[in-house]
Amino acid sequence: MNQFKIRMAFIIALLTAGSGVVLYRLFTIQVLERERFAARSRDQSQQRRIVQARRGSIVDRSGRTLAVSLQSALSVEPDVLGLRSGKRDQPDVATAKRVYPQGEVAGPLLGFVGRDGNGLGGVELEFERYLRGEDGWVILQKDGRNYRYRKIGLPEKKPRSGCDVVLTIDINVQKIVQSVLKQTVTALRAKGGMCIVMNPHDGSILAMANEPSFNPNLPSRTSLSDRQNRCISSVYEPGSTFKLVTAAVAMEEHIKSENDLLYGDQGRYRIYDQVIRDHKAYGYLTFAKALTYSSNVCFAKVANEIGNDKFYRYVRDFGFGTRTSVTLPGEECGIVHPVKKWSGRTRVTMAMGQEVSATLMQMVQSYAAVANGGVLVSPRILEKIVDPHGTVVDSGEYRPVRHVISSPVASRLRSMLQDVVENGTGKRAAIPEIAVAGKTGTSQKPDSGGYSQTRSWSSFIGFLPVEEPLVLCGVVIDEPAGGEMGGEAAAPAFRKIITQILSHPELEYAEKILRSRQNVPLRDEGQLVADKPEMTGEVRDGNASLLSGVIPDCRGRDLRDAVNLINGSGYIPYAVGFGKVERQLPPAGTKVEPAAACTLYCTVKG
Repeated sequence: MNQFKIRMAFIIALLTAGSGVVLYRLFTIQVLERERFAARSRDQSQQRRIVQARRGSIVDRSGRTLAVSLQSALSVEPDVLGLRSGKRDQPDVATAKRVYPQGEVAGPLLGFVGRDGNGLGGVELEFERYLRGEDGWVILQKDGRNYRYRKIGLPEKKPRSGCDVVLTIDINVQKIVQSVLKQTVTALRAKGGMCIVMNPHDGSILAMANEPSFNPNLPSRTSLSDRQNRCISSVYEPGSTFKLVTAAVAMEEHIKSENDLLYGDQGRYRIYDQVIRDHKAYGYLTFAKALTYSSNVCFAKVANEIGNDKFYRYVRDFGFGTRTSVTLPGEECGIVHPVKKWSGRTRVTMAMGQEVSATLMQMVQSYAAVANGGVLVSPRILEKIVDPHGTVVDSGEYRPVRHVISSPVASRLRSMLQDVVENGTGKRAAIPEIAVAGKTGTSQKPDSGGYSQTRSWSSFIGFLPVEEPLVLCGVVIDEPAGGEMGGEAAAPAFRKIITQILSHPELEYAEKILRSRQNVPLRDEGQLVADKPEMTGEVRDGNASLLSGVIPDCRGRDLRDAVNLINGSGYIPYAVGFGKVERQLPPAGTKVEPAAACTLYCTVKG
């Protein structure tokens, strides 16, 4: 009996101890560690999901979309709307797809977005902090089957959308530039090409293109080199386009004027143990004609008169050897060696665009200074940044850097560059009835301590109209297979680009430039390129006979009749609006080339 009582007492004590442990544990869980276990419960029954902020759009100067974020199927989720989705394994981050509607147009300029939603290269990277926005989050409830749904009363943070970035780019100009550049590179079997079109007065970039380009919708299919914006990241020896800087120094310092005579030494000028050569043997040339015919010998002699220190100072003042601050990533500063590292011939070769390296952006910037009256202006790609409420939070403003030459000298240089186009190496850049100024350049590529005999850069930089330049365009063709010079490879591309810009009915620059025709005397057709046949004919009763070489008068006509008349006269009609034609560009009676464009402005706006 005693043994039984002992056993019962042991069992009771054991049960009492066990119950005490259980009660203590329950007290600990329910009271002492309530918050910790409640948090663990929430972690198992709730899920925090990131709601990605809408990335801001990138648009051109007229608001046309260049890049936009589209919500994917996972971004507009039934869970967020409080409905069960029936999906158990959805990701924790809702994503949006970045889309570039223009494809490869302006690809290297825009850059692209990585899988994490961050900008990689170009505008996407440069303005990441504005475009990105701020992500939000929501708490989703999970049931025993791991279905997730939105429960009323759970906390949340709404995402803040990114800002829209408005660029100075005009997508119509960009398309023209990219199309012509691609055609030129293909026709010349060149390695590639670069082109920049800008307003020389305020520095706004209207187009910036590379060939080959790449499609930012499919970045992984393109090599890293093709994703680079070579207009700012690739340096090259500018060749004879750099002679403009040399000429500017000589004229600003009163070392040379247009009519000063220089002896061309019949195309050969010895510097130490090397010979500077011209493509043609020249005798005496005026300083202006030395630029027109791009005489290396004459400019070598001019450089000797300028001297090292003065020449170096002006080269740096024109922006070489430093970045242009164009607010794009990856810009190179080029190469300008300090005077103490110059050899005995550096001054001479630099005057011709050798032993100095620059980006196309730097070269265009220097020509803009001459075009706008002598002010070096920082190029700009940003027009403004607009937040989701429509408020402008930042803008790209006109940024003058310094006055590099006087306005009178700049005006005289523009006239000299006009003669280059009309009578010199830039004839293939000429546009009938519009005054064009510019300079060609051909530079051999460095090769094993010397210069290659087969690989070169061919370039042309020009602007128009000469007296009040509105558009500046620089073209570089990389390694044309036939070794074509700047006047043969780049100048025709410049001409095609500008001609198509003038022919486009939606571009504001076209009308302003075409108005300048009335102030420009007709040039002798013999001065233009040989492939431009002269057309003859006369105007009768305001209308032109078929293929007469002048634009017929379409004012007052019904649009259909006017289009037929323009087509029948051998030109290309563009219509703005509909109804009757109110005005036209070019005006009736204007002498133009075959297949030129005529824009018809109608009474009823489309």
